[in-house]
Amino acid sequence: MTVGAVIVAAGAGTRLGGVAKALLPLGDTTFLDRIVARAIAAGVAPSDVIVVVGAPFAPAVAAAARALGTTAIVNPDPGRGMASSIGVGVAALADSIERALMWPVDHPLVAATTVATLLAAGVGVPTYHGRGGHPPLVPRALFAALVAADHPDGARGVLRGLPRIAVDDPGVVRDIDLPADRAEAEAACAG
Repeated sequence: MTVGAVIVAAGAGTRLGGVAKALLPLGDTTFLDRIVARAIAAGVAPSDVIVVVGAPFAPAVAAAARALGTTAIVNPDPGRGMASSIGVGVAALADSIERALMWPVDHPLVAATTVATLLAAGVGVPTYHGRGGHPPLVPRALFAALVAADHPDGARGVLRGLPRIAVDDPGVVRDIDLPADRAEAEAACAG
């Protein structure tokens, strides 16, 4: 089965002071580098990784994505929320993609073993201590609904029926939105 990835990196990083989260350092790499490396290590071809970017950091994040061999797609209206970015990214996936990881760039601490577990399961949402996390692995059957981006509960509503896959990985629920979150992530990478 051909697997793709949609990395959502279209936010303005306002809760972190207005920065491009994708380009933030994490250990000896960046959030985007780390996520792309995890996807590629799991068998996703760089050309099947779609990075969705948006204002105000679209040029810089797109350049970083292209330098990694991935495809950058601009969400013309990222203010509509993550569901719109997911829809833009899914629409850009090749027709050969049968399932895809939906990966917010603010979840860079997901372990490689978690991605392998998801791929072995086929589809599903990783969970840690019963709490759903990222990145879900989504079947092609749900792509059209994600592209439409019109479910009343957003992408979460479209994915609600996916199986839950328990993993021993707090990275699936570690969302880096605030300065304290970033400090914890740096400590996790250093230790």
